[in-house]
Amino acid sequence: MKKAPPRIREHALLALACLFSAFPIVFMLLTSFKTRAMLYEPARVLFEPTFDNYRAAIVQYGLHKFVVDSLIVSVANVAVCLVLGTVAAYALHKFTFRRKELVVFTILSSRIFPSIALVIPFYIIGIAFQLLDTYTILVLAFMVFNLPFVVIMMRSYFAAIGPEFEEAAMLDGCSRVGALLRVVLPQVKTGIFATGTMCFLAAWNEFTYALFLSASNVNMISTAVVFFKTERGILWGEVSALGVVAILPVIVLCFATQKFLVKGMS
Repeated sequence: MKKAPPRIREHALLALACLFSAFPIVFMLLTSFKTRAMLYEPARVLFEPTFDNYRAAIVQYGLHKFVVDSLIVSVANVAVCLVLGTVAAYALHKFTFRRKELVVFTILSSRIFPSIALVIPFYIIGIAFQLLDTYTILVLAFMVFNLPFVVIMMRSYFAAIGPEFEEAAMLDGCSRVGALLRVVLPQVKTGIFATGTMCFLAAWNEFTYALFLSASNVNMISTAVVFFKTERGILWGEVSALGVVAILPVIVLCFATQKFLVKGMS
């Protein structure tokens, strides 16, 4: 009996891995279209779909506001982290100073602490400066894990560029800032794009800071799940609808930027 060619076996294993990974998402999608009575038949895949769960999640619980707030916080955090992190990464790559590696380690070590250990200091800061339950406190809190990521990633992208391009630009009359903006950054634009995408996903999915630092004025999509636990139990249909709405922008973003994301990360 002949064995299957290696390429066919690889494709089969890849298909099985994709099916295994996609099963929770497919199950959640099916559950979001089921009525409350059908939830007691989890294995049933043929049924008449209903949009009542989406209607309840969006109209009754105001899910659209959660999406808007999440977009505002995530985009603002990505913008701030990319600007500050790219400048810091360029300085760490280009200039030599004492204890340089210690500075890099200190920046990276901020990601060692779990978010639950840092949420109390941020809560106190929010109360002291009257920033609690605002976009500002969430953007600043998310910088704890996104800014070091940008610095480390962009530093590696800058290291892959030869110094002759920047030197040639400076010989032609560009200042260091001009050479950075006109020569260096265009060569790492795929890296900037990939890093920004990863930062957006991290901010979009953050739960701990969003739960403790926001209450009613600002609500992240990741915290909306707590509103579907009632005295009647967990509203699984509405929770599934919430999950579909929460992952939809992420899926669209990843598919739209797949080529740039893979190229930048590799």
